[in-house]
Amino acid sequence: MKVKECAYCGKTDSKLTREHVIPKNLYPKSKAESKVQRLTIPSCEECNNGWSDDEAHFRNVLVFAGDSNESVREIWNSTMRRSFDEVDGSRRVNDLFHQLVPTKVDGKGRHMIYPGNDDRVLRIVRKIVRGLSYHHDLTSPVCENQVFADVQKYIVPPELEEIMEYHHRDSDIFEYKFAVLNQVGIDSAWLLTFFQRRTFLAAVFNS
Repeated sequence: MKVKECAYCGKTDSKLTREHVIPKNLYPKSKAESKVQRLTIPSCEECNNGWSDDEAHFRNVLVFAGDSNESVREIWNSTMRRSFDEVDGSRRVNDLFHQLVPTKVDGKGRHMIYPGNDDRVLRIVRKIVRGLSYHHDLTSPVCENQVFADVQKYIVPPELEEIMEYHHRDSDIFEYKFAVLNQVGIDSAWLLTFFQRRTFLAAVFNS
């Protein structure tokens, strides 16, 4: 019989929990009955409990960064706005404030958030890639320092995108592509898009 282990750290534990690979807080109430987003994998309590604070920050940054869609507007008008009235609400507002960068758009001054400059955002992107790697029976467990992640800044070479396998967990919330490369040093490459506008590039290294 296969011994169950934590998908993130490899620890064998009789008290493994089920961890959502894609943060639940990215899904508005209207998606409550959707089955497609409920992708879970085994996780030890230490790993499972280590994401919640950063996942809330991840949601907040993605809601503010880039154009809105219907799901973004629903999240903002419900759970996200209410969260700012909680005990830690002022801290979360302050966390967002420190991510604002003054810039100009069409000659007008604006403040924008750049998710690729936020270590906590990239940590959750790496966590999602690690979970997906386990889910798709690729390299596992994947350590956090085996994953490179950043916002997509360059066009993916067509020959790479052609071999990428497409998946979504409700396409207006989260969709992703990946390719197993098995090249020297690189196990797989990933494109992850949140809310149809915020795309990250990631790679899993062999060691």
